[in-house]
Amino acid sequence: MNYVRFFIYQFIIFSALFVINIPFGKYISKPFTSVDLIAICIKLLIIVIVYRVLKKIYRRFENIRLRNKILISIPIVILSILFIGLLEQLFV
Repeated sequence: MNYVRFFIYQFIIFSALFVINIPFGKYISKPFTSVDLIAICIKLLIIVIVYRVLKKIYRRFENIRLRNKILISIPIVILSILFIGLLEQLFV
């Protein structure tokens, strides 16, 4: 059960990270302007908040070995990329 919970949390987190990168990607471009700076600051703020929340959530997964976490995370990254790609195709 602990592995299933870890799988679900990882899927949500990786999907959220990809979703955060989608809207900010169009604001951060080659000619660096103040809009780019504001977008980077907002993105960093969101990432810091998510990291602090994750730190509290992941305490319950300390009993899972690092090797198992890595082996579970690799397919989750692939699944979340496919999921976000599917959502982009549906809503764009």
